[in-house]
Amino acid sequence: MLLFKPNFLLADLREYRIPTHNSRILTAWDRAYKGISICNNILYQLENTEIEINSTALNEMKGQAILIRSLIYFNLVRAFGAIPYIDKKIAPLDAYEYLRVEPATIYENVIEDLNYAKTILPEKWTGNNIGRVTKFGASAILSKVHLTIGDKGSAKVELENIINSNLFSLDANQDGNSDINDLEFLFDADTKNCKSSVLEVQYMAGPNAINSGHQASYSPFYYSFSLPGDTRLDYRGNGHNSPSDDLIEEFENGDPRKDMFLRTGYIDQESGEFVYFPFTMKFYDLNWDNPGQNVEIIRYADILLMYSEVTDDPLYLNMVRARAGMSLYGTDDYPSDKYPTLALAIEHERRIELCHEFHRLFDLVRTNRALEKIPSLNTNKLLFPIPQYAIDVNNELTQNPGY
Repeated sequence: MLLFKPNFLLADLREYRIPTHNSRILTAWDRAYKGISICNNILYQLENTEIEINSTALNEMKGQAILIRSLIYFNLVRAFGAIPYIDKKIAPLDAYEYLRVEPATIYENVIEDLNYAKTILPEKWTGNNIGRVTKFGASAILSKVHLTIGDKGSAKVELENIINSNLFSLDANQDGNSDINDLEFLFDADTKNCKSSVLEVQYMAGPNAINSGHQASYSPFYYSFSLPGDTRLDYRGNGHNSPSDDLIEEFENGDPRKDMFLRTGYIDQESGEFVYFPFTMKFYDLNWDNPGQNVEIIRYADILLMYSEVTDDPLYLNMVRARAGMSLYGTDDYPSDKYPTLALAIEHERRIELCHEFHRLFDLVRTNRALEKIPSLNTNKLLFPIPQYAIDVNNELTQNPGY
């Protein structure tokens, strides 16, 4: 029996027929600007406090707020294009004065802020502070910003900062080997901030804590579904973001990441029959009552794949493939009939290694491959619509073309 009907608001997103009143888009917009407002208020309070704060601690707090604000703006500009840019605490009525700013200006501001954050954030944290953003987190975001605007040279500098720091490794479990066990360790629900992760969202397990909702969002929504390894039927997913058949088919034969990252369906606990309903396992946490699994934003594998892209050197791509036990690009066993160039090999590897980590569409847009790879997409749908509610509140805001 179906607990929830498929969410048609999400179907609109999946099929690129998004109405301007889609509430998911509005929620994303509102939460982003709420986050920006919080960061701006933190910076205002830090700059105007009468409490004496150690200069190092003050800078570390400022750097964290600036980095998080920059990340939010980076995601906003990629998703919506021109957007209002607010970099200070303002009164509610003042918001009407802030209209859409061209992407080039947003990127310029983000780059300036992240470069500043690098100078005041620590290289790493210790003790209970592990998991806070660092200067290498700033470099990781900067590398993506520079790639997005086509500046491979600057991206290369940032990526080298991370690689040469020797603070990160594909050997996630630090057993001296880089192999598939490291991926299992990396995505284990209890693993937090290991050496294979550069920047990740922090969650806490247990009641009265900030729990992760990713698994619940991306699991099937049937009564008769239970998570692998569990038989309880009171778990309820939302059925969102189901892996496409195209993604499932792109995994190469024998790639262990397919079974590790995905399930094509589940056994109906009432009928005993297999139900085809693909879902991702990257957010798997049997403690589903109050899950605390962190969610990676930028992993070291992502850094290496970007470095292969900016250097045209397959060495770093092959490091990622070797960890998965897959044939190396340039060898006879590599599927060069499907991916004959390094660019296509990197595109393929990013899709497989980073699936369900929210990179794919942005990757395809920045490499001008989105229209070719996503048949239902057209030029006017490369950006989300500005939420109609935002325009209704301030009719000086304009809409994106095609909506």
